[in-house]
Amino acid sequence: MKILVADDDPGCLWALERLLRTSGHEVVTASDGAAAWAALKAPGAPTFALLDWVMPEMSGEEICRRVRVELSDV
Repeated sequence: MKILVADDDPGCLWALERLLRTSGHEVVTASDGAAAWAALKAPGAPTFALLDWVMPEMSGEEICRRVRVELSDV
């Protein structure tokens, strides 16, 4: 499964990425909300996202709202 991990804490981002890759998943990372949103809108976007709630540029909560509004029919 292709998973997006978005977190502005480098240590958390690294740990989650390593855990998921070790479990056999393809991982896409983002260190802020804008990069996470761009990854979710890109062709071949991840089908699952782990989002930090408080990030620079855009919060995890805002990303969830945008997914519901803009990507719900995808």
